[in-house]
Amino acid sequence: MKMIETLNENTIPIRKKPIVIAIAVCTISILISLFIHNYLRNKSQKFLLPRDSDIRIHYDPIGIKIVDKKPKKAPVEENIVEAEINLKAALELKRTGKYEKALKVFQHSLALSPNHPSILTEYGIFLELYRHDIIQADSFYFRALTYDPNYQRALTQRQRTANVVQGIDEERLRRLDEKRDLLSQVDTNSAAMKRATKEAYILHIYHSVGIEGNSMTLSETRSVLETRMAVSGRSVDEHNEVLGLDSAMKYVNASLVKNNYITLEDILEIHKRVLGHVDPIEGGIFRRTQVYVGNHIPPKPQEVQILMDTFVEWMNSKEASELHPIKLAAIAHYKLVHIHPFTDGNGRTSRLLMNTILMRFGFPPVVIQKQQRLQYYNYLQMANEGDIRPFIRFVAEATEKTLDLYLWATSELPYQVPLLAQAETIEAHSPTISSGLEDDLSGSGGDGDAIRL
Repeated sequence: MKMIETLNENTIPIRKKPIVIAIAVCTISILISLFIHNYLRNKSQKFLLPRDSDIRIHYDPIGIKIVDKKPKKAPVEENIVEAEINLKAALELKRTGKYEKALKVFQHSLALSPNHPSILTEYGIFLELYRHDIIQADSFYFRALTYDPNYQRALTQRQRTANVVQGIDEERLRRLDEKRDLLSQVDTNSAAMKRATKEAYILHIYHSVGIEGNSMTLSETRSVLETRMAVSGRSVDEHNEVLGLDSAMKYVNASLVKNNYITLEDILEIHKRVLGHVDPIEGGIFRRTQVYVGNHIPPKPQEVQILMDTFVEWMNSKEASELHPIKLAAIAHYKLVHIHPFTDGNGRTSRLLMNTILMRFGFPPVVIQKQQRLQYYNYLQMANEGDIRPFIRFVAEATEKTLDLYLWATSELPYQVPLLAQAETIEAHSPTISSGLEDDLSGSGGDGDAIRL
């Protein structure tokens, strides 16, 4: 009996010891888990806040100084020494009046160090002197200040050019308003207007899918839209891209053009139709993975929802309503592309959203030609760097071309307007608006659903 008691006394502490240790370890683990959870939650909430600074751009920077934007730190470049040597050589050539050689050396210097404030500023000054291009020069001064807001030489130049450039931009917008008002006097039910709108409809689809890499020609795109029959030698996805954009454009015409506001559901519905024939699973659904677009890294997938909510709120705000329609449409296009909310179809959806806004204010839908793809992407990249004005000018130029096309097609002008459809290098034919009109007159036109936009 005593032996049993002795054993019990010796073994009980030995059994209790690991239990106490286990409880302590569990307690510490729970505390650590709670700490990590709170940390990650706070961190994710921090990044899920609407980061306006990421998508806030400066379309009217009359204040000269760059506001609401942290100075960018220019990356360390291996060729910076060589670039500065070339800059000195270019300035010397400029001083001696050898402008042609100076231009090439300036361009070489900028290629070596594209973010160098001194090179950007001196090249801008040269463009003003040699090419009298004050708009391009002002953009270079702006870029220089983006990387060094305290660079006095660039600041001095911008103080001189900003108001002048602003006046030029406003004059162009005023001219666009006049052309829009002139076009509004044309009877929308006239045969000429219907033919013009139908051709613009086909051109928009042809160029918009072409920007994304679709290889269909204009005549093939027209055939798919009018006959709904497959074209030999083209992939199923290329056919579906055309049909999807056609479906989205019909939805825009039927539902959104007359609305005073655009909701998040409207944007999702546009994308659902754009991508519906190619990838119905991803159509109308925000991306769930990180994507990369050239040098641009869009926001994380968990940030997309709140950024899109903020974007839609801005688009229907008083601040947005006070912008000129061209500015509003261009900025809305850029912001949506910057957020890049979808896995695919962001460009087509953004261009449709831009045209929806333009049509709400009486402008015809803009056709951005696929031949301008590189220029189009370059201007978007410049907007990523903080200056959206070149992209707004790009949209304004495309709008003016479209207005001129409509005015020429619906009136008896004594001259011909440069047409939207440029010659296709692969095919022998050259598609123009007249070819579309001849097709209609010969009886090969499509159904009435296509005669809008």
